[in-house]
Amino acid sequence: MNTLPSTYSSAVQLISGLRSELQPILDGIRNHPYLDALEAGRVPRDSLRIFAAQQYHIVTNGIMNIALITARFGNLPSRELLNFFLQAEFEVNRAVLEFAAALPMSEGELKATPLLAGALPFSYFETYLCFYRSDAELITAFLFDAEVWIANARRVSRALQEHYGFDRQAVRFFEMYANYQAAEEQVYPPVQAALERGVTEADIRQSARLLLEYEKMFWDAMAAAAGV
Repeated sequence: MNTLPSTYSSAVQLISGLRSELQPILDGIRNHPYLDALEAGRVPRDSLRIFAAQQYHIVTNGIMNIALITARFGNLPSRELLNFFLQAEFEVNRAVLEFAAALPMSEGELKATPLLAGALPFSYFETYLCFYRSDAELITAFLFDAEVWIANARRVSRALQEHYGFDRQAVRFFEMYANYQAAEEQVYPPVQAALERGVTEADIRQSARLLLEYEKMFWDAMAAAAGV
């Protein structure tokens, strides 16, 4: 049986403790009423255009954000995981355009759609992390956020196909994130290294919690825009 090196013990304990602390908000995001409404076909089709536009801005901002933090920590081993995230951003950027085309929306229309104040804090906090905070804070926050986003995105994909007539290509945006989910074991080394160079557990905990709270705000904003 494979065991993790004891040198990662602080990171393992931190992630384990965080999972317990964050469980209520993780559950709240996974069980968001917007998803129930979409699965019941109660989300107006026109409001999906708002969803697509907000995601377009989040993803395009994400490319710049992750490119920056990859450069900032390019001299550390965490660059491999950060670059993995960057490659994912390139792929989902292409896929969000396919989703938009099925609505139909052009890239120009995506850019011109007004931003919603409640939908974008996730992206803006990601920018803050990438500009000013540590690699471990972003990596840990992404570990937990990916779990709930992937679970929700799969529900969105199924609902769009079953109730709104989307084909598999149109929902590829929602399906492909599972291909870019970091394993928990990949997170331990950069987190341990960050702790050893002085990044505090408190900062890592706070960043993970805040990103999830902003993730929930996105779903709240989508529910408000859809009137559900």
